[in-house]
Amino acid sequence: MAKQGLTLEQKQTQRLALEQQRLLGMVLEKNDAEMAEFIDNKVNEIQALEKKSDENDEYDNSQDHDRGNEHPSEAEVSAETSGDDDTLAWYRYFANNRSRDDEYYTPTAVNEKSLQEFLADQLGELELDETQQMIARAIVGNIEDNGYLRRSAAEIADDVTFNDGYVVDAQQVEQMLEVVQSLDPPGIAARNLRECMMLQLQRKPRNAEVEMALTMVDKHFDEMGAMRFDSIGRKMGVTKEQLEEVFRRQIRRGLNPFPGNAFESRMDSSQQVTPDFDVEIDEDNDRLTVTLRNNIPTLQISESYALMNERYKKTDSLSVKETKEKKQIQDAFQRASMFIEVLKQRQETLFNTMSAIVKCQRDYFMSGDERDLKPLGQQQIADMIGKDVSVVSRAVSNKYVQLPWGIKSLKSFFSEDINGASRHEVYDDLKKLIDAEDKAHPLSDDALCDRLKEMGYKLERRTVAKYREALKIPSSSVRRKMAK
Repeated sequence: MAKQGLTLEQKQTQRLALEQQRLLGMVLEKNDAEMAEFIDNKVNEIQALEKKSDENDEYDNSQDHDRGNEHPSEAEVSAETSGDDDTLAWYRYFANNRSRDDEYYTPTAVNEKSLQEFLADQLGELELDETQQMIARAIVGNIEDNGYLRRSAAEIADDVTFNDGYVVDAQQVEQMLEVVQSLDPPGIAARNLRECMMLQLQRKPRNAEVEMALTMVDKHFDEMGAMRFDSIGRKMGVTKEQLEEVFRRQIRRGLNPFPGNAFESRMDSSQQVTPDFDVEIDEDNDRLTVTLRNNIPTLQISESYALMNERYKKTDSLSVKETKEKKQIQDAFQRASMFIEVLKQRQETLFNTMSAIVKCQRDYFMSGDERDLKPLGQQQIADMIGKDVSVVSRAVSNKYVQLPWGIKSLKSFFSEDINGASRHEVYDDLKKLIDAEDKAHPLSDDALCDRLKEMGYKLERRTVAKYREALKIPSSSVRRKMAK
């Protein structure tokens, strides 16, 4: 009997640990606006949970130190920066608590739906089981602002398994990716430009022109990009003039190479965001200060539940009714305690993540010059803060920092290492090459690739084309026609 009781307790502990891990993954990827609604729902759902008010301040917490998330409202920690002078940067961390004198931050934005929210609304209308919904939402959460999905099915499967507690594989993710790709806007969640075009063309009413466009994109994508319509025409058995007209009507004018950009532009022009962090610069003392904004309300376990929980702890002989009530109270107490702890872990993880980013990108934060951004991967930050890379991915998702020169997305501080340079440096040099080109004879992607190699960047032509597209610069053939 004792062994059975121990096994039951172990299973319950494992279940609670998994639930806490799943809940942490969920709150990490939410921004402050989303957290406000999420917390309100949790307070309504968990009877033992309540927001702390001024009237609660006089209650003596000494009977149960786990009653709330009380800890100092402001804590200072120091860490060495990457500066040559080995100075110290002071990081200020505002924890969950607030006082009546706290400054409240309001959004610098009107709140329109983001691309992710638009997709999530559509998912909610589909008949998917719980696991399918979880996978689909993980896919949506990894879609970039321009509408592309760059992470692999295996990586997303690992995220769902590790963070959400649903053991899934890459094949299940691939199946749900087809569902996400069926949503609006057409072309969403494509892994590359060719797939993006195919997804959009497949949604069009079929006619002779659409069929020709599909064949061009599917079978002759590289030649189409090089505008070799005479060669494609010979293979397809149609004239060059027919293909040029199909390309103009069905592809160049009929497709959107960046299906997420409509949402991104609305955000830039009208949907302002509430930054999660501030970074202040003291150039005189060579010091950076990072602040995690204090927008999370203090939560605590209600006094009545705390007292009832204590009373039942001290009572041995209980009636059937009292035993049932004791279990309900303990369950509510346990859920409330877990949620309070998860909020604390969220704030600490966010703060540690931003602090590590600042340490790695110190030169940029001091200068404001994007060429000072160093190559940085999320794995590097994960190693610094002792977390899995999927935790960092969620921590930086949809988060922003207020800098003296504007608001920046946390994702913008990450880029791959390109021969010791960051992607931002390559972008800058690529744009300079195109700006300086002969407009009547613009540089092809192959020529740009050669020029960049001469500058020390070892890049493939496809990578150069991808970077050019990211800068929203048309191909050389289109630039030539625009110059006429």
